[in-house]
Amino acid sequence: MKSKGFSLMETVVFIVLAALIIPLFYLTTQPVIKDMMTPTAYIKARFAAERKMEELMAYRFNDTPTMDVGSRGPSNLTTDSAFPAAEYAGYQWKWVVNYLDCNDPVNHCVGYLGTSLVTTSNPTNYKQIDLTVTAPQGLTYTVTSAITARY
Repeated sequence: MKSKGFSLMETVVFIVLAALIIPLFYLTTQPVIKDMMTPTAYIKARFAAERKMEELMAYRFNDTPTMDVGSRGPSNLTTDSAFPAAEYAGYQWKWVVNYLDCNDPVNHCVGYLGTSLVTTSNPTNYKQIDLTVTAPQGLTYTVTSAITARY
């Protein structure tokens, strides 16, 4: 009469194969699962960057210390009351303000036409704001804008 169960040898082979296959499955699917969160993180980082840029551009050209050349914002996004700590945990942002060199005959403040913006320490009527938001996954979203003196 045949037995209807598994033999000891079949059980041992199953355990050995499972011990090899399960970690391989985990290692191959982990990056995919991590990357599935990228669109959400990117959208959040973009929203945070655009919201903060709007706030920074609302300041007057000569407001101190916010619009001082070389000024930098804090690194923890949740220090800003507009971003709930639970929803934006791990997101970081920073911004830097510099003068734009609009007297340069080569660049002449044409950074928005395809070349990179050129910064200088010489005072002009234009300032550049560089804002970067970093998501917990390491994804960064950068926004650059310029403001002019309003007299």
